[in-house]
Amino acid sequence: MLTLPGSGRRGVTAKSPGAYSLAPSLTQTALALGRLDERLHNHPLLPAVLFRERLEASRACAAVDGHLIDPWRLAAELEGLRPVRLGNDAYERGTSVDAARAAFDQYQWMARPTSIQRAEIDAALSWIADASAVDGPLLGAAKAFHRWIEDGRGRSPMRGALVQHWGRANVLHSPLPLVGARAFAPDAPWKPDQWLPMFLSCLAEEATAVSGRMSALERQWRLARSRSGARRKNSRADRVIDLLAACPMASATRISEEIGMSLKAAHIYLGQFLAEGLIVEVTHREARRLFALKGLEPLRHVVQPPRRPLPGRSRGRPGRRSAGEDVETAESCELVPGDPTFRLPPIDYEDLEKAIAHAEAIMRATIGRT
Repeated sequence: MLTLPGSGRRGVTAKSPGAYSLAPSLTQTALALGRLDERLHNHPLLPAVLFRERLEASRACAAVDGHLIDPWRLAAELEGLRPVRLGNDAYERGTSVDAARAAFDQYQWMARPTSIQRAEIDAALSWIADASAVDGPLLGAAKAFHRWIEDGRGRSPMRGALVQHWGRANVLHSPLPLVGARAFAPDAPWKPDQWLPMFLSCLAEEATAVSGRMSALERQWRLARSRSGARRKNSRADRVIDLLAACPMASATRISEEIGMSLKAAHIYLGQFLAEGLIVEVTHREARRLFALKGLEPLRHVVQPPRRPLPGRSRGRPGRRSAGEDVETAESCELVPGDPTFRLPPIDYEDLEKAIAHAEAIMRATIGRT
């Protein structure tokens, strides 16, 4: 038995490829998806769950194709934040950019498809509908996926179609990205009698992992609510916590608009929650700040802080160095790319000019003799 990395719940295991059988896998998958759908029904944290699970599904799909990325880096890209650059050279940075592009492409297929992608997803949905009419929504989806790949088509359209198929077939009532990404690992079997039960079991494992991550999110939410200090009847501390839990990230402006409080009151609540360690500020900014529950601390670590002036330096561009400034002081300045205060030390061209004059004198003498 192999422990699944990133499963989000202890005890979730992966079997060897030949250990799956169709009937038990189909039963376990149906039960796992049914339990998860019941738990998600009218759940107050559904937007936050969808946000995190789309990141996780995009990471898993990209990893199967050989592109490893931290899902929080993808979250920073999606929210328009500037992530910290990875790598010490162009090759390593290019690898991280390729991984981010691959993960974003998977995210787009499952969450925000373009018009061209929708056409391919509709074609995949028709394959699933034909197979489901005979074999049911779960086994039919698995068979349609296998035939789709056998026909030489890409995985991404079928993954986007699965997200919509679960809703159309009333398997899930929320657009949760359960796509069985691990079924396409390099060591996965491909014969239908082995791959179909493995794909169904991967769906069940993904549903179990989602349930585990939901439990962690709910614990953070309840802890923040219990320590928010809401004592008076007119206190809105719990509503602020609820909004921060449901939304992946929120600004003070959005909180004031959604709850109907003044911007100053929103800042007071957020400052209080920050001081108590209930929430985190993920953007490292004094303006346009975004806040979230403590579970999003990894996002803060991958976001690059804005450039700020050196301590003690006044506003505006630094003045030019005086002509009589000590050369040794200039030479001791550390070379910092983009630092407007850096100046190269003066260069002595006297020896070079003497050499050029000597060469010109020899050339003139040679030309005169000829």
